[in-house]
Amino acid sequence: LETGQETADGLVQFIADVGADNLFVNFDPANMILYGSGEPIEALRKLGSLVKSVHCKDAKWAAHPGQEWGQEVPLGDGDVGMETYLRTLDELGYTGPLTIEREIPQEPERQKAEISHAKNLLEDLKAKIG
Repeated sequence: LETGQETADGLVQFIADVGADNLFVNFDPANMILYGSGEPIEALRKLGSLVKSVHCKDAKWAAHPGQEWGQEVPLGDGDVGMETYLRTLDELGYTGPLTIEREIPQEPERQKAEISHAKNLLEDLKAKIG
């Protein structure tokens, strides 16, 4: 399951209700902001060990979260707080890949440049965090 439309509490409840031991979460912090479904770091902590993969994507909150769509922005320019995001993943023991997602396929050159910037930002933050 991927975060976004449902709240973290809703995902936890759904996974518990299904009762399967192979159902996990791909955590996308920007989707939480875009859909207005919850504060990303708080949601990440609630989902904890259920998170088996992550996206590194950033967004800005809408003026009326949950009623309007937020805005996806380049990694580091939004409201996720990438250093806090990476530190929280580390605290939770997450050791999987950090998958960069930038959804602007209509602008391939810009997309490529922003993904390159995101890679550099993540490397810098990972070096800082240790």
